[in-house]
Amino acid sequence: MEAKAIIVIGMHRSGTSALSGELAQFGVFMGKHLFKAQAGVNDKGFWENAHLVDFNDQLFDELGSSWEDPCYCLHPARSFSEAWQQRALQLIEQEYAGSAVWGMKDPRVSVLLPLWRPVLERSPAQINYLLMIRNPVEVAGSLAKRDGFSQAKGLMLWLNYNFLAYRETNQSSRLVVDFADLLVSPETVRRQISERFELDLITQGGGSFIEQKLRRNVASAVHREGELARLAEQTYQAILAGDPDLVEQLYQQYQQYLSQLDPVLVEHILRLQRAESDYRNLFESAYRSFTWKLSWPLRTLEKRLTKALLPKGS
Repeated sequence: MEAKAIIVIGMHRSGTSALSGELAQFGVFMGKHLFKAQAGVNDKGFWENAHLVDFNDQLFDELGSSWEDPCYCLHPARSFSEAWQQRALQLIEQEYAGSAVWGMKDPRVSVLLPLWRPVLERSPAQINYLLMIRNPVEVAGSLAKRDGFSQAKGLMLWLNYNFLAYRETNQSSRLVVDFADLLVSPETVRRQISERFELDLITQGGGSFIEQKLRRNVASAVHREGELARLAEQTYQAILAGDPDLVEQLYQQYQQYLSQLDPVLVEHILRLQRAESDYRNLFESAYRSFTWKLSWPLRTLEKRLTKALLPKGS
């Protein structure tokens, strides 16, 4: 019997963790290596596979970008080497093989779908996409609180993720879920998922994973203005309405907006992204090096000696 896969996509802070937790509660296997919950960020867990996130971060490094690149949609389209695709297929095999119904969740996949979609199509599973969408102003408010992002950056990220996620899965088995609907009636959302993907998420497991407190930012409480807010709000409504032609028109408008950004600013952002990627790779390479590991006992001894030699109470 062919396995079924549910790929949860959508922007960070849009409820992808809540939706993935609900899937796991009702029998969908979300991977072998999941991140633990983090108080104040995702109190009930991320339901993200740590190996998947690490792979996607490496892929961003290859692109000279990152998950928070506001100019991501300005990057030229890339085709990925067979070596990268084979690594992705191996990750799927290692993490999900043997599961009749499995799920994969990392918001980064949304903007990396040019790699992931052809890889998933080669995997031995029936692929279904769950696009989790949330009011863009709420997402921007959540990012401002967690990461200190400006509303403009938050809205650009929201547009990047949702445009790419929606356009890349237009010809695939897909269901769009609104975060507000998930909070109000998780049972209805489970029923929609079950019917759309021919699954049984109604009778398995216990009670719902969803709690109303998962929603900490509401659109009415966040300031909204300008071209980005208009584009994001109209895109949000067009995706919920299932209008791909309007989404495409709005995407072209967003491309026009991006083309009008100061080229010096764009160049600076792209150079910063590349520098950050290079620095992270150098640090991780040094951290994993034999010399660094040899120094661990010496650093431990140094800390103990320092503590022993310090006057009491200092």
